[in-house]
Amino acid sequence: MNRVLIVAYYTPPLGLSGVMRVTKLAKYLPDFGWEPVILTVRPVAYYAYDPELSRDLNRAVVFRTESLDPNRLLYQLGIKGRTRLKFSSGPGISRLSNLIFFPDSKIGWLPFALSTGRRLVNRLKPRVIFATAPPWTCLVIGLRLARASGLPFVADFRDPWPAGFRTPPFYQRGFIRRLRDKILNQAELILTVNRGTAERLVRFSEDGEWWGGVRKKMVILENGFDPEEFAVVPEKPGKVARVQKRSADSADTGDEEVGILYAGNLWENRAEIKSFLSALQEVPSARFYIAGRVDEESARMLMKSPQVVLLGLVPHARAIALMKGADFLLYIGKSEQPVGLKLYEYLGAERPIILWGNGEDEAGEIIKELCAGAVCADGASLRNFIQEIKQQPGSLTISDRSRFNRRVQAERLAGYLNRLGWV
Repeated sequence: MNRVLIVAYYTPPLGLSGVMRVTKLAKYLPDFGWEPVILTVRPVAYYAYDPELSRDLNRAVVFRTESLDPNRLLYQLGIKGRTRLKFSSGPGISRLSNLIFFPDSKIGWLPFALSTGRRLVNRLKPRVIFATAPPWTCLVIGLRLARASGLPFVADFRDPWPAGFRTPPFYQRGFIRRLRDKILNQAELILTVNRGTAERLVRFSEDGEWWGGVRKKMVILENGFDPEEFAVVPEKPGKVARVQKRSADSADTGDEEVGILYAGNLWENRAEIKSFLSALQEVPSARFYIAGRVDEESARMLMKSPQVVLLGLVPHARAIALMKGADFLLYIGKSEQPVGLKLYEYLGAERPIILWGNGEDEAGEIIKELCAGAVCADGASLRNFIQEIKQQPGSLTISDRSRFNRRVQAERLAGYLNRLGWV
């Protein structure tokens, strides 16, 4: 079997969306002739842990190295979780550290990863080096290992370069452009998770230039869902025993409860949350369940509504069961984010999706293309969509969603690796 060296900072037992892409690709790549050799960091302080995801790496070889980055140092000081830091003050602390360090706060991992990576290349003889970002430090590591070994380099962008969804500070832009040029020129294959990320990656310049050469070696390999995870018994959110807040019994309205689930962490969407709560009053039988963490300000606003139930953070497998058991799934995109990971898992759950907003982004395009739900922006549209589904449960077709199947995506990646590694 051929080997691919994967450079990834975020791997199980860490949880949340940052680990899912590389974990699922590594799970299925061996089915198509590629053994993943994962180069990652030793345990770090993080917002959430999901050890069950480690089972997806059973067929991968995982090497963990030391690091001097802030997350690793916090863990060594006994601070394993950073929940309070993130959800009490928002993501400001993470942003601040990325403004101080270049290209990001994980640069303290670089010397350890390079040392171990060189030994792995010499001993295990991988045919291709694959680095996934963020953190952007992973791309620097992959670039240097590829240059030293002469191996093909695949650069995988899960977020827009160069600073996620925000413009980098002025004093970093020149350095970032030069680093971007090196990465894009050296990479033989550039992967992005959506069209918006691809466009931002090549358009990051003062004159808005478009790099035709880079465009030719760029491929969109979207995020997706793992079909094996959805072979679970659906769980109605309304029957969850452990809740922080219990709403009034829906029987008081004379209607059967309509369960609307948001699966994932919810922050920086206060305007959207406020407008959705207002619209929710148009559907008295509806109950809004949130399976994930919520920042303190948003939580105070949500808990004022008798129609809201905060379930707190649940393991990923439990979140899947809740998705399958919900009557509707709510999608609220992040600012400037073309499409979020949770939308793909919503597609795997095959439940009607409510996209809250104007739908003028890639998420809206996907929902419309697949007839997977509706775009709602006020109480009337929300009420009408819920009534439509209640009256005609089969009005939304379960269209072909195979391109979002993680196994299919791993097969596609294996095909690219075959060509790069001359298999």
